[in-house]
Amino acid sequence: MKLKFICAPASGNGGTETVLVEALNYLVKTYQIELFLTTIPKNRLWLDKMNQKIQIHELKNESRINKLIYLASIFFNASSQDHFIILSVNSIKLASQIRRLTHKHYTITSWIHYSLINQKMFDPNNIKFADNHWAISTPIKEQLMNLGIKEKSISLIFNPIDCYIGKLNIPKKDNVIRIVYVGKIMLDGQKNLRELFDGLKLFNWPIHLDLFGADNSNGEVYEYVKMLGISDKCTFHGWKRNPWNEILNDIHPDALILTSKYEGLPMVMIEGMSRGIPCIVADFSGYEDIMEIGENGYVYKSGNQQDLKEKLLLLREKGFDAKVISKSVEKFNSENYYLRINKALKEGYYGK
Repeated sequence: MKLKFICAPASGNGGTETVLVEALNYLVKTYQIELFLTTIPKNRLWLDKMNQKIQIHELKNESRINKLIYLASIFFNASSQDHFIILSVNSIKLASQIRRLTHKHYTITSWIHYSLINQKMFDPNNIKFADNHWAISTPIKEQLMNLGIKEKSISLIFNPIDCYIGKLNIPKKDNVIRIVYVGKIMLDGQKNLRELFDGLKLFNWPIHLDLFGADNSNGEVYEYVKMLGISDKCTFHGWKRNPWNEILNDIHPDALILTSKYEGLPMVMIEGMSRGIPCIVADFSGYEDIMEIGENGYVYKSGNQQDLKEKLLLLREKGFDAKVISKSVEKFNSENYYLRINKALKEGYYGK
């Protein structure tokens, strides 16, 4: 059986790319693996981490027509024994349409890394064209079932993370609350940093925010921070290949923060918690499998600045145990993930 992964748009800097490297490098030990990119990534470092046995196919240009021809040719040239794992909902519909037209019998599995609700990227109903589904979180599994998909065709596999072995975070515990953000620098949209900056403006306790990530805002974020008068409370570090060394050695944060409107399974939460860093997150769909409230972090009501403020103040009162935080995400360790993904592959292909 050949496993053919159809990638969703990828910049090269996100959590999805991290998961692909981990999962494909494991699966290539057993299967023939092909990865089809549907965009030209700005950062190619993640592709360099792929096992050389993995065949990687790329677009030559990103025009809409060229992308359609590229995808259509993949499915037209497929054999009935191929198993497609598709990370883009719209590509799932195209794969199904061509399969029906050509009378082939290849398997289609969805593997979506975003919430199916509260987003405008795709019509979630198109996911129903897949034969079976890999859900990376319990909320996504529930969203699939709400679309009318039977539970027996859904495998809850979560996402993998290498078992972290190293020193755990030790907050400075001085007069300043230190929080970190790791992700795309976006004022609005999914990451919703405007809410975080507005919260900092209203916060009357000494606080500092360190941000790690590529800026997609063309300077809009910096201008907004300057306009609010909170430039002295924010340090922008840019994209770093491994931000955690700097976070643990230089910043010693009280918490990692996420003000997102939606996520699939936020890997940055797992990565931070594995290092003993508690999290404060908005109540987006996707945090539920990770968060153990009061043990490894807090959840605030999205859009409620007062609630965000109260959760930040709780950081000063709550004595989090770094070892307890790190242990809380052990179920996401790679070895446990491999067991789940092997089971999902066997059930999805032979049980179709």
